[in-house]
Amino acid sequence: MSNDNRHGWRLSSLKQLVLLSFLVVVTPFGVLIFYATDALVEQSAQGRVLAKQALEVTRRGQQLEGLAEDITRSARQYQILSKPEIKERLNQHLLNYREQLSIHSFILTELEPLNQIKALLEDIDQPHPNNANKLLGLTREINQQIDFILDQRLYALNETAQHTQKQLSTLAIILLVIEMMLILFFSFMIIRPVRRIADRIQALGTGEEYSGSKVGGPDELVELEQQLDWLTERLAEVENEKQRFLRHMSHELKTPLTTLREGSDLLADQITGPLNNSQMEVTHLLQNNARQLQSLIEQLLDYSRLHQNEPVNFHLVSMLPVVTEAIEPYKLLLEQKEITVTLPSSDSQWVTDRAMLIRILGNLVSNAALYGTNQGSLTISITKEHDQCLIMVENEGPTIPEKDIPLLFEAFYQGQNRRLGPVKGSGIGLSIVRDAADSLGATVKLAINENNHVGFSINLPASEHRLND
Repeated sequence: MSNDNRHGWRLSSLKQLVLLSFLVVVTPFGVLIFYATDALVEQSAQGRVLAKQALEVTRRGQQLEGLAEDITRSARQYQILSKPEIKERLNQHLLNYREQLSIHSFILTELEPLNQIKALLEDIDQPHPNNANKLLGLTREINQQIDFILDQRLYALNETAQHTQKQLSTLAIILLVIEMMLILFFSFMIIRPVRRIADRIQALGTGEEYSGSKVGGPDELVELEQQLDWLTERLAEVENEKQRFLRHMSHELKTPLTTLREGSDLLADQITGPLNNSQMEVTHLLQNNARQLQSLIEQLLDYSRLHQNEPVNFHLVSMLPVVTEAIEPYKLLLEQKEITVTLPSSDSQWVTDRAMLIRILGNLVSNAALYGTNQGSLTISITKEHDQCLIMVENEGPTIPEKDIPLLFEAFYQGQNRRLGPVKGSGIGLSIVRDAADSLGATVKLAINENNHVGFSINLPASEHRLND
């Protein structure tokens, strides 16, 4: 894929999907914040205007009341003294009162008190005023009316603020619900292909075939899926090469090993001539190591066959002959270590795959023979209960360390306990046991591990419905 396609700005790209989801999620809240800020600024401006207006009206009202007192006093003095200077002062007070009243009256909604004041002022302006004392009361009445109007405007502003707050709260809740839905939607758009890739990686790690749908989604994740396709194919090729190598090497080793075993058997039977004790000891050593090598090669072949999904054939199998056949290759080693073998007292039958069961029991007996103590015991028991068949393989030998138990059935893992002799273990015996048990639908586990006593249990389920006879 070219760099232009990889880094191009397209809707299907991961970076644009993330940015688009961010913008879609953030934009509504940005609009809400802008709307809330605009409403707050507007109401704040209205509040400032109302406060300034109230301050000016209050100050002007006080001035009018002061002028009303001055007019009343001057009018009373003029009535008593009739001096020109008092008349001049009265006229000046009237002029100032009219100017303030003309400014003060713009806020009034009822004109009756205003008309009364104007008529009263005309009367006071006459040579002999009679009702000057009413001016202060009418002025205070106008101030009270103006205060009531300002209170109404303040109440209306508070109502508007509360209404705006409710609108913003409702809009915020609606936007929050929408945002949560958008977040879930875009998260699903991003997480779904990521989860599918995680499932593919898990399937790749466990060796299982991925049966889910294609990843889809952003181009980067689609490209990653293509890389996983390539990796899957490459790992399959590597696995095939490994299996091919194991088969070829096992077969190549079996040919000279067979010759070696036949030669050591001829020497042990003294067909070529009598042997002294030292020569017989060397011959037995050759025989034992040749058998161990053959066991390792057989394990490699079993491991290779099991990982190639060897078909399983279920038949009604006699269990005691299977146990006898599984022990046969290790009979000489068991005799040399003077291990007492105890087998089931009676035969029984169960539907299973004979070859797979021999493979399981053979590897467990091999471990018991190789790791078991000299002059110890090996016991194999079979118990049938309802729809299950329980096989126990127990032997005396060193207990398995606790830290080795979780990895006991992992391929090529070798614990702290080591087998004796020049030929070391491959670490795949118990792995073969687990894989063969899985192919039978059985379970195998470490059942006993204490007091130099180790035991494995194989639980075979009923398989009559899969009978291949």
